[in-house]
Amino acid sequence: MTTANNNTPNKFVEWLKNSAAGTFVKETQSELRKVTWPTREEAIRLTVVVLVLSAAASVVLFAADALFSWGLLQLQSLFAQ
Repeated sequence: MTTANNNTPNKFVEWLKNSAAGTFVKETQSELRKVTWPTREEAIRLTVVVLVLSAAASVVLFAADALFSWGLLQLQSLFAQ
């Protein structure tokens, strides 16, 4: 009967720390510590701004689409006669 090598998980962890993936994770964590995160109030305010601007853009694009559709139907009926 063979016994399992207890160092296998430790060797894997050491290999992972020294691999490109481990370096990527360490560098990502380092960069995330440098980020200035918004406060809850700022996040809520900016979310509302994004939602309002998205809704306004949707209305404008819908109106333009409806106008062009109406214009094309008018042209189509003009030439169909």
